[in-house]
Amino acid sequence: MDIATVIGIVGAFLLLIVSIALGGSPLAFVNIPSLLIVVGGGFAASLASYPLKELLTGVKAIGKAFKPGLPDPVEHIDFLVDVVNKARKNGILALESDIDSFYEKDPLFGDIMRMLIDGQDIEEIKSNAETAMMKIDQDLSTEVAIWEALGELFPAFGMIGTLIGLIQMLQNLNDPSALGPGMAVAMITTLYGAVLANALCVPISKKLKYYKDLSLLLKESYILTVEAINAGTNPNVLRGKLMSLLGVKAGEEA
Repeated sequence: MDIATVIGIVGAFLLLIVSIALGGSPLAFVNIPSLLIVVGGGFAASLASYPLKELLTGVKAIGKAFKPGLPDPVEHIDFLVDVVNKARKNGILALESDIDSFYEKDPLFGDIMRMLIDGQDIEEIKSNAETAMMKIDQDLSTEVAIWEALGELFPAFGMIGTLIGLIQMLQNLNDPSALGPGMAVAMITTLYGAVLANALCVPISKKLKYYKDLSLLLKESYILTVEAINAGTNPNVLRGKLMSLLGVKAGEEA
């Protein structure tokens, strides 16, 4: 669980709610038509921008911002170094018995090790791995892009809702008592759009991008590992490369 995401998102909304409650009636900030314009309009426009399957997958990706499911970098390095150690001592074919654990670690790592054990050329293995990583990068980038799009569309529809409210308000200029409440309702849609964008969508998109980049680095480490096994590299040399790749400092290794 990424506690920073929880604190950030929950804290932002909580501070807004507390500020509203201290300043007056919270019900004054509740307007269903405005919410429909902002949320409904934003998702509808996103659907016009992305296929339904991609949009649903992207929206569900919010869970990754709270629970990315990525391994601890130090434990990840230890695991890969142990694999290289075993291959160096007992030979590549000795890794056959561990193939299930490789797939459990990551299907991509399992595929790479399967190809290595089967005797495929290292350049072909690297090419296949890089092709698979390109698809993974595309899928993860789409998830980020969907949240970035929502971060742009919610404020835009908030402004549209405000303009609709202003037009309706101007139609009632003959009733001065209705101008104040009408203006307040008109501004609520802009508020909804700004809050959803800056307290939810933008932070989620940035966190998803962070984890996307980290995920690709972890997968890049698999290529370094098979290269080390193929070349008979000293495991300590590989450890140094992996630590540099993943930004792990010497004092952090167990």
